Amino acid sequence: MEGISRFAWVVVVWIACLSPVRADSTERRDFTIFVDGKEVGRTTMSVVEKNDGQAYMKINVQVKVRILIVDYEYTLEAEEWWKAGKLVGLKSSCNDNGKRIAVQVASDGEGLSVRVNDSVRNTSPDTWTTSYWKLADSKFHNKPISVLETDRGKDVSGKLEYVGTEQLTVAGEPTKCFHFRVSGTDLWFDQYHRLVRQELTELGHKTIVMLTATKRGR
Repeated sequence: MEGISRFAWVVVVWIACLSPVRADSTERRDFTIFVDGKEVGRTTMSVVEKNDGQAYMKINVQVKVRILIVDYEYTLEAEEWWKAGKLVGLKSSCNDNGKRIAVQVASDGEGLSVRVNDSVRNTSPDTWTTSYWKLADSKFHNKPISVLETDRGKDVSGKLEYVGTEQLTVAGEPTKCFHFRVSGTDLWFDQYHRLVRQELTELGHKTIVMLTATKRGR
């Protein structure tokens, strides 16, 4: 095919098939980010789900923090397309303290093609993503799972462990949550199996991402 790469053609096809997604149900979730107990940023997550199993998720993350005498800034804008519980497309743009990373993921019918800046490779069609916006399918619970880093496009292998059911205060309301852990990250999901809290420790610094507001519509 002249004038267009195979990867670019795949991207054109899945965008044409999945956009726009009709808004059967919509939801916006706002999160606050804390590092070592100090508020350092915000995450906004918007989700559109259709009755036929298609889903679209858009996320915006902004972080600005000073650790000792070092300033650090991080921004992420990403979109994900899902169908029947499987990732079929992803686009993200990340600025990691000056390092810019662009990721594009597209289904090629057999698996997923992943482009990170100018590098292209394939990954598992059953991969989860580190947006963690929705709990992975039950077939992966307490089993190995492949996770794709939404911002960097790297594959991470881990085990999705079910920790238990816990009562948390979410956006000011008592909420029954399902606690899971994968690759050193603790995750809590509500009755809709959507993310409400995330905790991890990196380079000795504890990071908490906490749901603070939800707005639903149709």
